[in-house]
Amino acid sequence: MNKEEAIQIANESLRSNALNASNTQFSQVVRYVDDEGWWLNIPLTSFRKECHFLLCSEKARIFRHLMLKPNAILSPATKFRIKDGIADVFISAANPKRLADKLPGGTKYSFNKHLIDEHRY
Repeated sequence: MNKEEAIQIANESLRSNALNASNTQFSQVVRYVDDEGWWLNIPLTSFRKECHFLLCSEKARIFRHLMLKPNAILSPATKFRIKDGIADVFISAANPKRLADKLPGGTKYSFNKHLIDEHRY
């Protein structure tokens, strides 16, 4: 699964063209220290507009579609680890139903309320 394929599936499910290359981040499961999960690098300016995230697990053959509405997270700099104006987020795949940031320096923010859909492929 790649970003373009995932965008197409998500858009078909929504029956719209809401997702595109510029408003969507795609992340595959990667290893981080003693865990596996998804990295999101979100510019702080992106929190002011609609953002989509597609979290793909090749092993489970599923991807999750998350959407942040404009200003859905107020003061993101206080919720995430920030480096050079970008929020670094790591969501563990060990408990994909939790969808919470695990990085030290953050507030363990849960993205569950931003889950739009899960797609099997």
